[in-house]
Amino acid sequence: MPPPRTLPPRLLAALLAVAARLDAAGVEWLLAGSAGRALQGHARRPHDIDVEVPGRDAAAAGRALGAELRRDRGRGRDSLRARTMVAGVEVDVTCDLVVEGPTHRLEPDFALQRAWSRPIGLAARSIRTAPPEEAVVRALVLGEWAALASAAGAGGADAPPPRAAYVAARLRSAASRPAR
Repeated sequence: MPPPRTLPPRLLAALLAVAARLDAAGVEWLLAGSAGRALQGHARRPHDIDVEVPGRDAAAAGRALGAELRRDRGRGRDSLRARTMVAGVEVDVTCDLVVEGPTHRLEPDFALQRAWSRPIGLAARSIRTAPPEEAVVRALVLGEWAALASAAGAGGADAPPPRAAYVAARLRSAASRPAR
C-alpha cells in the first residue's frame, strides 16, 4: 500500500486556508505546481502553493486571498498573476496563462485542465490537482528541455503514469507561429 499523500504541516495548513477562502468565494481553482504533484505521489518537495483559476474568477480569487492579480509577462509566458502569503506560506495565483515558444503558442484551457484534474482527499475535503502533464506541454511549447526532463521524469513509485492523451489534446490546440 502506498504511503498517504500529504504535505508538510505548514504547507498543509496554508493549503487548507487557501481552499477555505477560495471555496467560500465560489472560485473554481486547481492546485498546481509541486504541491499538486506531491499530493499525486510525485517525488516533489514543495515550498509554496501554486493555484490556477479561470479568467472569470480572477477578481474573486484575488479578493479571497487579499491580492490583486496583475499582468505578468516574460520568458514566453503571459498571464494574470499574484503572489501573497497565507499562513506563512507563499501562494502564487495564476490566471489565463498563455505560453509562447519559438514555434507555437498555447492558449489557456482551464476547462480541459479541470476535466483532467485529479481530486485528492485531504483533511476531510477534496482538493482538485492540476494535470501534471500540463508542465510537460508547457515545457515542450517553450522549448525548455531541462524543464521538460524534470517534468517528465519527476514521478515516483506512487505517481500515476503520465497520460499521453492529455499531452496530445493540449498540443493539438497549440497554434503555429509564423517564422521570424
